[in-house]
Amino acid sequence: MADPKDIYIDFASKISFFEFIQDEFRHTNILLDEMREEISLLESKEEWNINDLSDYVKTYPRSFIIFQEVFQLMRFTNAQLIHFVFDVVKLNSLNINGIYEYMILNLKYDLDFRKIYLMTINRTLKYDDFMANIRQYDKRYLVATFKRAISKYIDKIANNFSILEKRIVKSEFDDFSIRFSNYLLSNLNLNEVLDSINIKTYLKNKRIPLDVKGLHGNYPKIKIIKTLESNGYKNIDCLLNEKGIHTLKHDLYQQIDSCVLNNDKIFCTERYIENIIKPRDNKPKKFDLVIFSNHKPKYLFEINFYSTSGTKIGINQNEYIDLNEYIKKNFPNFKFYWITDGNYWLTTDGKARFLNLLNHFDKIFNINIFKEQVNYF
Repeated sequence: MADPKDIYIDFASKISFFEFIQDEFRHTNILLDEMREEISLLESKEEWNINDLSDYVKTYPRSFIIFQEVFQLMRFTNAQLIHFVFDVVKLNSLNINGIYEYMILNLKYDLDFRKIYLMTINRTLKYDDFMANIRQYDKRYLVATFKRAISKYIDKIANNFSILEKRIVKSEFDDFSIRFSNYLLSNLNLNEVLDSINIKTYLKNKRIPLDVKGLHGNYPKIKIIKTLESNGYKNIDCLLNEKGIHTLKHDLYQQIDSCVLNNDKIFCTERYIENIIKPRDNKPKKFDLVIFSNHKPKYLFEINFYSTSGTKIGINQNEYIDLNEYIKKNFPNFKFYWITDGNYWLTTDGKARFLNLLNHFDKIFNINIFKEQVNYF
């Protein structure tokens, strides 16, 4: 048997560092041409005060999107949105009657909020019936439901601005524009920011970073897929997607006509295998990569990349050890492998972890070792 230290040295000598081969940013989704008037008026004034800004927000409710894009990376947080939309001081008080009356106001004039509130109590409850019988409810229960509905309403607003837009322009909710304007001027220093940027140019060139963990997770998969394709393997993801196949049977011919599969060297990604579960929770297991042999799924892979240490490594390690033992015991026709890479494995902790893993896995791949041995599959 090969010396574990020699196995580690070979693995470490072929470790890959992260390459920036993916888009790291996306552009903002704001439609600048459609908001030309709002931007022009916003920039035309030298110094905004709370009254003028409040009137501007009510007249041009879509300006909310401009302020959000200027001051936030993605969007205002739910805590900020609650503060803008509702009178938090009133909500936080011990005056149950005051909150109750505020609830009635919101139910009367905000139909979107009303719908969420009523559904929180009963999906079939009608507003007129509710109001006719409101005294039958415990006032504390109604206020608690009010606060629960606020959280649900804010989640909807975060994904659909048109709901908030309808509320902003209503005279019954003038307090929104006042609170929002005060926050922009006092907390976010709107005047100073406007003095330092050209809004249209800034928003046109604003870039939003993509999820770093997602980029690191995709990187080794991209390299592995390129390796397979350059060695004559065909990716059948599109074919499986067209047929709505997310779980593979143990013989692909049971799901796809043999005449369609004109290549013996095939693979797919992100698929479940019939009857193979995660031992710890008994849920179906989705594999990052599946390579077929004689049109049967045979080689099952998990792929990841670690530049630094973290709890995720330990979680993955335990899951994959259990999964490997489970597959060996219950599905001898399948082979499970772990493809892992990244400079974490060059650290002292990474080396110790790798040597321990050799007690549980016949082989551990990194990108370059997979390249060397791709014809084994």
